[in-house]
Amino acid sequence: MNTKALKLAAVAATMLEDFTPTQWVPLPSLGLGIRVLLDDGQQQLVATAQTSLDRSADTGSAAEAARIYDTMYPHAGFTWPHLRAIIEVEADYFDTSAPITVTLIEPLPGAPVGDQAIADIARASSLAQALATLHSAAPESISEAGFPVEDPSRFQFQILERLDQAAATGRVPADLLQHWEEEFEKVSLWRFLATPIHGAIDETSVYTDQERVLALSGIERLRVSDPAIDLAAASALIDPAAVPTFFSEYRNSRPRADEHVITRAELLAEFAVLDWLLEAVDSGDEEAVQDAGELLSSFNDVLFAKDAAAPNAASPGPAAASTDHGSAPEAGMAPEEREAESQSKSQTDAGLETETVIDEESEPDDVQPDDAESDDAEPDDGVHRP
Repeated sequence: MNTKALKLAAVAATMLEDFTPTQWVPLPSLGLGIRVLLDDGQQQLVATAQTSLDRSADTGSAAEAARIYDTMYPHAGFTWPHLRAIIEVEADYFDTSAPITVTLIEPLPGAPVGDQAIADIARASSLAQALATLHSAAPESISEAGFPVEDPSRFQFQILERLDQAAATGRVPADLLQHWEEEFEKVSLWRFLATPIHGAIDETSVYTDQERVLALSGIERLRVSDPAIDLAAASALIDPAAVPTFFSEYRNSRPRADEHVITRAELLAEFAVLDWLLEAVDSGDEEAVQDAGELLSSFNDVLFAKDAAAPNAASPGPAAASTDHGSAPEAGMAPEEREAESQSKSQTDAGLETETVIDEESEPDDVQPDDAESDDAEPDDGVHRP
């Protein structure tokens, strides 16, 4: 018997006066901790013992983020977690080194995309539309609530700083290093209006059915920053063949997006493996450092082989991973490499277990682009979007 899940169910049963569950079912962790589905015959709630809680974006932030989402996106075609109750449990109850936060939320529809890449046009387009909705709201309520606001120039500085750190490892090929330095130092690339972003798009936070995106979790990382961060992270979830459709649908759904948002997203996708290298160096994991270095060399060979074959062609933008998490090695691969890697791994990588038990447009506020962006804005079609 799963003793910790049983203990969690017992705690959760006391958290709401009008909720007395009679059944419980353990759920996949999704990297969050211990999770169970509770049912009292009238409603279902998900209890989570947050053993892996990100203290930089805590549960209180998630509750406030949900309130902001409710205000900013009343007509969104997807939903997000809504917190019903929260308590803190002493460390000895779950035999942990620190007290544990326990939450109760309403179940999300659908299931996380997991390790299976989104290959169909319908879901790729739906994810693009969902992100266009998120990025089209006015950012004032987010900054007023105390969530982070990242200035474009500051974000550029952080990227160049990470590039310098990676260069110091001696693991980044010189040509690839020069490529990134030249691209990220372009002034025109950073002429954009920061928007609300999700900030934590990954395989556990995007819930879908067979046709569309139904929910987004992980909303506690809400902030005002570069929308390309979300696009880069989302493209890592999509089969390389469907990535052009994803970007095209985003453009169609948000026609007043800045001119270079897709270019930045592709560069941030490439950059993810470099972040993986830095994390490996920081952790002292020599095997991971070696793997990251080999992947950088491989990507360098693919990138410049293509440039030599087609000098006027766009550089291969590997399907992305979030720069906040910078983890999956595939994120830094060109599409062809990712497809080959996916095929070679298919016998060993099982798809993420889904929550079949529970799993489970909004009109944008008028936001006028700043002067720096106005030169690049597309013709006004009568709908004011950032």
